[in-house]
Amino acid sequence: MSDSSIERRAHPRHDRSVEIEGVVHHGTVARMRASNLSLGGLYCTSTIDFPEMTRLAVRLMLPTGTPTNAGLAPLDVEAVVVRRREILRGAATTDERFELALFFPRLDDDQKRELARFLRDVM
Repeated sequence: MSDSSIERRAHPRHDRSVEIEGVVHHGTVARMRASNLSLGGLYCTSTIDFPEMTRLAVRLMLPTGTPTNAGLAPLDVEAVVVRRREILRGAATTDERFELALFFPRLDDDQKRELARFLRDVM
């Protein structure tokens, strides 16, 4: 196995679709959709571009309950943009989208527990 194929992440990634909202200090709010989530961060798409190293206040809307009694529970965390890429949607559209990789620099015990429960329960 080559060094480039070794997984370097500290936390396993889970393919989960979660609505999120990101807010920067000056008040810009972005609605995003995470498609890949772990205890270390997430991968999402956004209609707003954020430069690398931007700090965001992120609200994850985690599904709760059972399929017959479902709801959403917000989980607020801090995140940092560590990678970004513009996605072109096609020549006929002006709807620019961006792929963002966000890192969670610190989660407290309650945040870790809630995120771990969500990742475990939706397996």
